[in-house]
Amino acid sequence: MESRPLDSFPSFRLRPAGPQDHDVLAPDGRTVGQVHSSDRGHRARVGRDAGPIRPSLLGAGDDAAVFHIAAQGLPHEPAAPYSGAPEARVAVSLIPLQRQDFIDSAYRVFTFSTLREPSVAAILDGLETVRREVDAVYSRTGCRRIVRLIPLVQSPAQTLLDASAGDSRDWLALPLARLLTFCLQARVRLEATAAQPPAGLSERYAVRHGADADLATLHRIWQELSAHEMDRSEMDSAMGALPADQFAGSAQTCRATAARLEAVRTAADDAVTRPAPAIPSETRELLRELSAQAAETRDRLEATALVLDDTYRLGTVRDINDALARARLGTATETGEQSVRMGSAELGPVRRAADGRWTGPGITEPFHSREGAAAALVRAHLAQSRPANPSLP
Repeated sequence: MESRPLDSFPSFRLRPAGPQDHDVLAPDGRTVGQVHSSDRGHRARVGRDAGPIRPSLLGAGDDAAVFHIAAQGLPHEPAAPYSGAPEARVAVSLIPLQRQDFIDSAYRVFTFSTLREPSVAAILDGLETVRREVDAVYSRTGCRRIVRLIPLVQSPAQTLLDASAGDSRDWLALPLARLLTFCLQARVRLEATAAQPPAGLSERYAVRHGADADLATLHRIWQELSAHEMDRSEMDSAMGALPADQFAGSAQTCRATAARLEAVRTAADDAVTRPAPAIPSETRELLRELSAQAAETRDRLEATALVLDDTYRLGTVRDINDALARARLGTATETGEQSVRMGSAELGPVRRAADGRWTGPGITEPFHSREGAAAALVRAHLAQSRPANPSLP
């Protein structure tokens, strides 16, 4: 019988199983739940858990998938990295967005003692922590930081679900299962994103907001570290030297901020390797996180400075971005070469010249950045194409 994918979990499918019933199939084809339909609507059931009556058959199917994932984990398939920071931010934001639904269900179970329940209080604290970190998705280190913090929600949610029975489970099962599912999905995909970062999480900053977000993440790591007992004089000095604003508006300010970030990285590394007194493992982990975020932001600001160096020949950063958006850029090879294509035409590759700058076919004076060289090839191709095709802008 023909099956169809679910809306929110397309790797799960619904298959008719009778006049009023559908089976919910996992990606491997196993039946993991059912949806029963009646005049009132559609309702999912997985094991001892049942969802609310939904007006949509596929909506009830999504409930069944949530129950299954919360109980059995995600399907055994490679996790896909997020396409960029915006998609990752939406996915992480889904976790704190469950707060009100969870509170409403918890109050029905615990009434006036809700906030005194240890697991409930821990979940709410964890949700607030994750909410503060949604912009950390603009860096690889930030993605790993969120992965480290999500268990502050996930662990107490699992504890509360395991302890629930009877009427309390009827109220709590779905909101907790949904919360656990979003936590599981975000963790595995953030790990994949940190390991295989898209262009927006590596190399130069294409937009100012990414640099703002990464500096803000660095400060949140530092605030967390400030609660730990240790000698912080060198790091206090290094963090205090970071500019509050205007840190990436020009090539000069990018490099100045990068130099101060290197001082932060050095101070954090020195604190990790300091022989005495012994540093607790949690403190050591935060110091390494601070060092990694400082180094990553430093490298990206230095790469941004090179692009800004090319604006005197190519216009504004937006002009460079617009030119690059017209082309398809290949993955850089081990030697650093990168293909540049427009339609069926191969314009590149761009490659590093002997002096460390970037060049390509027809470029007589190399550019400071790979992006500058690629944008120059695109603009030259467009200029050559205009006489034959006046419709080109």
